[in-house]
Amino acid sequence: MVIRRRRVLFISGFDPRGPRHYYELWREEAPKAAATAGPGTAYHLGPPRRHGGQVFEWTLTGETRVGGETVATETRFEFLRWDDVVRRMWPRPDWSIVRSTATTLWWGVRYGYFRRIFKIRHWYLLNILEPVSTVLLILLGLPAAILLLLSLGLWAAEVEVLFALAGAPLGLFAFKPMLRWLQRTSSVLWRIQLSNFYAWQIAGQLPYLDAKLDALAARIADAAREGGVDELLVIGHSVGTTLAISALGRALARRPEDFAGVPRLAFATLGSMTPLLALEPRSAWFRDEIARIALDPAVTWVDITAAYDVACFPRIDPLELIGRERPPGAPVSPKLVSPRFHVLFGKEGYAALKQDRYQMHTQYLMATPRLGRCDFFAMVAGPLALAERFADTAPDRAEAPE
Repeated sequence: MVIRRRRVLFISGFDPRGPRHYYELWREEAPKAAATAGPGTAYHLGPPRRHGGQVFEWTLTGETRVGGETVATETRFEFLRWDDVVRRMWPRPDWSIVRSTATTLWWGVRYGYFRRIFKIRHWYLLNILEPVSTVLLILLGLPAAILLLLSLGLWAAEVEVLFALAGAPLGLFAFKPMLRWLQRTSSVLWRIQLSNFYAWQIAGQLPYLDAKLDALAARIADAAREGGVDELLVIGHSVGTTLAISALGRALARRPEDFAGVPRLAFATLGSMTPLLALEPRSAWFRDEIARIALDPAVTWVDITAAYDVACFPRIDPLELIGRERPPGAPVSPKLVSPRFHVLFGKEGYAALKQDRYQMHTQYLMATPRLGRCDFFAMVAGPLALAERFADTAPDRAEAPE
């Protein structure tokens, strides 16, 4: 079946920049993706339109050569917004980030949350602890540095003690300016707040996020009811993968009749962070949402993760992770797929990509120098349905260490 009309509902990660940032990104990447695909392929983004405060959409048209003729695919691309929630939670460079992080660290150690993360992806635990260590070193390092400098001087002992006692408050005074500098120049505070975000969600302390998930679920169900497309594709990226699971899972549970007329229902999680909720026993609601999608034969779910993306959990079956079994003969869902960046970029390009973890985590949404089946633009504006694009159920070979 050739896809001529598609509707995409996209949920981004923990990013306050909102849809205009992504629209500009894809407007720049579309010609690159078309050039990689070769002659006869073109992608065109129409002007963006706003629908209330929740949806930002545009038309994305793809032209692809199939069997000697040009096939046009028109995609209604909807950016489902939750950047208002992100901005509400964006870290402030003051003592509040220290207090909340200390609470999260205590909770993570006490209830074995960090131990469970380490068991399946030790690199991600380091990703959690690295920014915390940076802030801790600043907090402890400033007074320690003053002490060290004073100890190298020629002051009398009583004067040295006086200055040493003054060192701690002086270091604390400089702490907030240092935090502001970190926020301007790095992702340290953002990555710290990400851990707090999941801790708060697990503890049920984000009612406004739950309300947002209900609204996203209603939008997905509305799109299914409206019909008129050959494929309905829901996409989550980064932290948006957990939101997309909740939104789609709730839509399927609450309004199943709206999906009865959808010819092809597809779901793609890119750079998945699913275990950050699924690992916690108190997130039973999220585990149910995973199972609802994974065990629905009408849903084609593809999970695309790169082994060297330290901000995600590559090639982990979420259904197996939560201890749910598939019925005998049921298809494996989600299909765990590697984007094979090591092939798409070549040796030198891949080496550079591995050095930039932000770029690695964003690359799922961007064009690549060589063509692969995880091509974002082909998925959202090409003539193949997600089920056909990933019809081969054999798992991709993971990136080989280089």
